[in-house]
Amino acid sequence: MHRNYFNYFTEIEEYFTRKRGKNLLVSPLDWCLIELWKENGVPLHIVLRGIDRSFESAAKRAKKPPTTLHYCHPAVMEAFEEYQEGAVGSHPEEEPSEEAGLPRERVLAFIEDLHRQIVDRPEDPSKRAAKRLEALAAEVGQAHSVRLEALDLELTGIRRTLVGELSEGLEAERLKEVHKEARRETRAYRKRLSAEMYDRLLEKHLESKLGELFDLPEFSLIHLE
Repeated sequence: MHRNYFNYFTEIEEYFTRKRGKNLLVSPLDWCLIELWKENGVPLHIVLRGIDRSFESAAKRAKKPPTTLHYCHPAVMEAFEEYQEGAVGSHPEEEPSEEAGLPRERVLAFIEDLHRQIVDRPEDPSKRAAKRLEALAAEVGQAHSVRLEALDLELTGIRRTLVGELSEGLEAERLKEVHKEARRETRAYRKRLSAEMYDRLLEKHLESKLGELFDLPEFSLIHLE
């Protein structure tokens, strides 16, 4: 089965939902965790193997099956360590190096729509982000081919910069409240993630919360799949 950059997210969500046996959507925090797995180079089939192990472990111990992906994180990282050490070896489900593409017209329309949503905002950071989106749209329109993963990273980078600059104008007390909320909402994840991965998860979740606070659209191409 062919899997590309974007399918990585949806395959994990769908697999976990099937294993859970209920119409249980993956939370925004779990999406951040999937993003961390992807950034750390954990292959898709290794993530699925870790999810399997988590459910098997819960069944053996007569415990309730995992309700969120963070319960599966230790098993995923254990499977990844085995994979890196060569204990598992090659696997027929490893992702191919070639990634399937979205139609250029659809990608371009997405970027242009983001530009329309940002360009009329009054803040200077939004104006700067709009200029970057305009230039990016022109680049995509003229390019011979579009590297979707690189483009998605570029878009999320623009949003991250925009969130950071808008946050500078937020009252210190309000910013402190958002930080406190983010830490409270990620508390359960702290027990199962390494300190480094937890810090990255917290940073992503905080950025997401601030983006919502500033009423920013999602910049990722992932949901176009």
